[in-house]
Amino acid sequence: MIQRVQSLFFFFSAICSVTIVYTFPVLQNETTNYLLKEHFADARLFVFLSAGLSLVAIFQFKNRKVQQLIASIARLMITIAFFLIIFLHRNEELIGIGMILLIIPFIALIAANFFIKKDEKLVRSADRIR
Repeated sequence: MIQRVQSLFFFFSAICSVTIVYTFPVLQNETTNYLLKEHFADARLFVFLSAGLSLVAIFQFKNRKVQQLIASIARLMITIAFFLIIFLHRNEELIGIGMILLIIPFIALIAANFFIKKDEKLVRSADRIR
């Protein structure tokens, strides 16, 4: 069902990811703020893939194993974007607030995975009672 707690976390993760792309600088120096929407096409692609996977996972509520897999892949996409920015594009710039905020969708996906596991345990216990 769409109104479950993990669906809210998936939606929150998608909204945060898109907001980070368009609003917050991920790298900055004294004169320039580097946004994902303008400078880092490869990292932006992975963040959008993570947001898209989060939205797809909302509608996979009938299959909790697929939801867990999608959440894991979305977390991997955020991690790849993070490391692409750190290792490929960071020369002498400072880490911006957008880079730190990439942790929020990652944590939301971990929380969604926790609640999926909790639902799975509840269903298994109900099946044992029958």
